[in-house]
Amino acid sequence: MTRPNIKVTDKAASTKILIGGFVMLAIAMGIARFSYTSILPFMQSQTNLSITEAGYLAASNNLGYLVAAFCAGIITFGERRSTHLRIQVGLCILTTGLMGVVSSFSWWMILRFIAGMSSGFIFVLASSLVLDALLADNRGKRIGIFYGGVGFGIALSGLLIPLFSLHSWRGGWIGLLVISIILVAFIWSYIQEPKKQHISLKGSDKESSIKESKLFPYLLVVYGLEGLGYIVSATFLVSYVKQVPNMDFFSDYSWIIVGVAAVPSTIFWSWCMGKMGYVKPLIIALILQAIGVILPVLVPNIVGVGLGSILFGGTFMGISMLAITAARALKPTGGSQAIAWMTGFFGIGQILGPIGAGFVMDATNSFSISLALAASVLVIAVIVMIVGSVMSKGKNPEKNAVQF
Repeated sequence: MTRPNIKVTDKAASTKILIGGFVMLAIAMGIARFSYTSILPFMQSQTNLSITEAGYLAASNNLGYLVAAFCAGIITFGERRSTHLRIQVGLCILTTGLMGVVSSFSWWMILRFIAGMSSGFIFVLASSLVLDALLADNRGKRIGIFYGGVGFGIALSGLLIPLFSLHSWRGGWIGLLVISIILVAFIWSYIQEPKKQHISLKGSDKESSIKESKLFPYLLVVYGLEGLGYIVSATFLVSYVKQVPNMDFFSDYSWIIVGVAAVPSTIFWSWCMGKMGYVKPLIIALILQAIGVILPVLVPNIVGVGLGSILFGGTFMGISMLAITAARALKPTGGSQAIAWMTGFFGIGQILGPIGAGFVMDATNSFSISLALAASVLVIAVIVMIVGSVMSKGKNPEKNAVQF
């Protein structure tokens, strides 16, 4: 699918699209996907959900995310992105709330799969729509605000879930349903296609995009490894902290810290990209995330868990923003497809992560080994990114990186 460049002519319209995208990511990712991390301990204690079953539920959600990502790369949405987004947002909110209504593990698996699919479609379509609007309107510095929606959703759900789940785990899911409905009501009219005019690509731009695509395969691998490495901590951090001696009281706060750190982090990494391109910030962010994943294991106290949560929250959405924006820059004539492929590889890692971690935890009765393995995967991602940068240097891989 070939997508022409788009020029947005109304900054007020692109601001509305940005706000709508921010809230959609908060609902689809911060609430519908990552709230599971905060609710999981309540479900484990009140429903006898095992670690392996918890891993399967996370994997089911990630499988749906993967399916949606690849489907989004195949389907031609054209001018119907906003319509599909509205449908997926509604489905995402509904399946989140139904988790608190049913009690069957089989139904939970189905609901998490559907919620994952809707989240995947929302992430790809909203990213495509918002990036088209902002970059074409020369407002690239605001991309970080858009991806900050995930952190906002995580922080919000992390604060509210302990209150909603005070009497039952069901309250967590149903409370999130109500909050999501309130949020989406404010931005429903903002889910719209940007006003645009089509401009054909110049010959030099086409040639440049072909050269730039040499780094794209490395980005795919790195983003897949990121999905595998980060998801273990993203799924089991709160459960891990709960079982650390004298740290149970801090478990909910650890996830809130992740969300709070994630909100401004994307703005910071946007600034870094403007100064250094996307390769160096990606490498730095991956290194910091690896430290953040392993630190709670090496230093199992408030300092270790708190700093680890800050490093993890301050990098995981920054890495996504850097990788997705870079992919769009490397494939300017196929932005939606590039985002879909990136999200698909990310989704593969997210499926393997929780299942593998669940088996390791059941076999060892410890979270530590799984978190150490996750950190190792992130180190491998750093190596791949460095190799990709060196191998692509002849093609000047950062020449046309998005500048802010």
